[in-house]
Amino acid sequence: MAHHDQKIDTMLDDTLAALGGSAPATTPDTGVNLIQEWIGVVRSNVSTQWVAEPLEKLRDAINGNNIRDVERILYDLSGETIDLANNAAQGEYKERLQNLSTALKDFARNLAN
Repeated sequence: MAHHDQKIDTMLDDTLAALGGSAPATTPDTGVNLIQEWIGVVRSNVSTQWVAEPLEKLRDAINGNNIRDVERILYDLSGETIDLANNAAQGEYKERLQNLSTALKDFARNLAN
């Protein structure tokens, strides 16, 4: 389980860096690869399997270069992430998921401009 938690920690760091613009050379392909990793992680836990569907929609919207859908899905994921943080997450993940929710919303807002 420690390896799984370490993977999640790394993925949260990578996702926050990508959304915040501090990751070097973030491209749509990099984002799609990261989303695909998240899909694998959320599918591995019964309590988070429901997150796979919106992540798949986000991946498909990025691959289709559909900016409006990407923006809408990011806003939706932001709300779902804060719900997950408030209702399911404990300890360190609660705050990190809240930060992820904010980053998703901010990224979506920047796409809209």
